[in-house]
Amino acid sequence: MSPGRLRILRFLAFALMPALFVGFLGFMLFRTAPPKTLVGSEMPEFSLKQLGSDATLTSADLEGKAIVVNFWASWCVPCVEEAPDLQAAHAKYEARDVVVLGVNVQDSERDALAFVREHNITYPIVRDPNLTLYRQLGVRGLPETFFVDKDGVFIGVGAGEQVGQTGTTKTLGAIDPILLESQIRTMLAE
Repeated sequence: MSPGRLRILRFLAFALMPALFVGFLGFMLFRTAPPKTLVGSEMPEFSLKQLGSDATLTSADLEGKAIVVNFWASWCVPCVEEAPDLQAAHAKYEARDVVVLGVNVQDSERDALAFVREHNITYPIVRDPNLTLYRQLGVRGLPETFFVDKDGVFIGVGAGEQVGQTGTTKTLGAIDPILLESQIRTMLAE
């Protein structure tokens, strides 16, 4: 191998490859960063079928209420972890016009219904089979929770760090119960 080619290979190995790797890491961190651009924007309109029913739930049905929007699936381990905290928040704040809204994605209806029964979930659950609301909100993975105040404006996003990935779906950690409580209190204080 000629000295010129050897220099090029060394350059590629010691300069270009690490630079590409760092660029890739930066891009992936950017893609998994919470969608801060949502904060201060309005919740998009939606109309989604309720789990186990032909009835629909729309954004208009929730006007004037603070909403905790949680994207989940039955196969998601952190979703199992946070289910009791979300149910407790629903029970505690339902009378104060706070709606915990579960949005089931990437799941079969049968598995989602079994999950709801197993975890005694009583808050409303809708299905987003075409990932319409999922894409509108820029969901990064499951579970992920969004907080919308009574005026329909996003005040925050809550999710744990990425703990795994299956195909193109990232698995995020369960929402911290302290964060859940503090975001709901913030929504009620406004």
